[in-house]
Amino acid sequence: MSREHDAPPRHVAATTRHDALTGLASRDEILTLITAELNCQSSDRHFSVLLVDIDGFREFNDALGPDRGDELLCMIADRLTASLRPGDTIGRLAGDEFVVIARRCHSIAARAMAAGFASIFEPAFELGNRQLTLTASVGVASSTETDISATQLVHNATAAMHAAKAVGRNKHHVFTDELHNTNRTRLELIERLRGVAMVERELTMAYQPIVELATGAVVGAEALIRWNHPELGLLMPDKFIPLAEDADLIVPLSMWIITEVAHTIADWQARDIHLQIGVNVSPAHFATGTLATDVIDIVDTYRIEPGRLALEVAESQTLHDLDAVHYQLRDVQRHGVLIAIDDFGTGFSSLERLATLPVDILKIDKSLTQHLDSDNLHRRRAMTTLCTALVDVTATLGKDTVIEGIETAEQLQICTDMGVTFGQGHLLGRPMSSAALEQFIARHSTHSESA
Repeated sequence: MSREHDAPPRHVAATTRHDALTGLASRDEILTLITAELNCQSSDRHFSVLLVDIDGFREFNDALGPDRGDELLCMIADRLTASLRPGDTIGRLAGDEFVVIARRCHSIAARAMAAGFASIFEPAFELGNRQLTLTASVGVASSTETDISATQLVHNATAAMHAAKAVGRNKHHVFTDELHNTNRTRLELIERLRGVAMVERELTMAYQPIVELATGAVVGAEALIRWNHPELGLLMPDKFIPLAEDADLIVPLSMWIITEVAHTIADWQARDIHLQIGVNVSPAHFATGTLATDVIDIVDTYRIEPGRLALEVAESQTLHDLDAVHYQLRDVQRHGVLIAIDDFGTGFSSLERLATLPVDILKIDKSLTQHLDSDNLHRRRAMTTLCTALVDVTATLGKDTVIEGIETAEQLQICTDMGVTFGQGHLLGRPMSSAALEQFIARHSTHSESA
């Protein structure tokens, strides 16, 4: 709504013009108003669209409950409305996304407006007895193009907002031709991933060896996905896994990975090759509530032996419902699937997760390993002490430890001295195909028959 009009009461009946919760302009109304601005646009009458997205709002909503979450959205709406210039309009696009039509505002002025939104969120929001500190990511798109629609202009602002989030929270970004080209490539990757990448077997699995440090025996591997793109070449996971998450493709992709790994494990079992293979799983798969049944169906179909498949849950990722996660992990554990906490040491609730979740394996993150042989003596001592403590705690709890990122002989010796059982890293073996891993094991001729 424009600032010159009084806000309608909260929780008004839903109309095509007003959002039922906040009373702000609805999505339909915002698109109508943008279309009107475009129709009367002239060379000296440009305007901008700002898309404001609250950082991490889902976590707040999950913690507070939907009623309190709605109350917080209304408080945010009030602050944003109070910050507008006369004649500007604000609406609620969806969820925690707000959109501002800044009239007679070119991109430079809109950038300054976006930067100013940071100060709006600086005073903590008082909700009951809580003090909540929020930030927002803002995308800016200006009406400088000809023949652009209202929907496309909002889409451009949304793309700019996602670009802002990609470099960290509490940022703003202006839509540019470069971003347009990046988004076009992004869309093409998503569509190919959705369509032919899995069907035509452009995706492939690589396996990085996990070695028993005391003997040098290869006892397992971590399964890592790669994409052999016909035009862009070999793509690493960081280039397409986030796209799969954004496009709701992570669960079918996860199913493809687990099935492919299970097929490989079954083939190895038939040829008396016994390795423990770890597969990364996404929090989004937990959220569906089907992870356990999906994994169990695959394990039963391929007759995977107990202890051959391990699910790796990233400690740094947010698992919103620990009870639901716990039950699903218990179910797969009963079917002989092991549970590993991956990237241990990169999050904020490590010990709680270790104590709460049914865990068999702890994988210490390479961000700690890389400092074990640091030239900085203080950092070296601190990381060695920390890793030693983690190894001791894990051993006391009866769990296995894998330390990741071993890249130098000195790091390997330090890990061996501190009692680490298993290691992973480029020094011990780089990611390779399943066939290459078999040859790697044969060359080392120290293959253990059990993991």
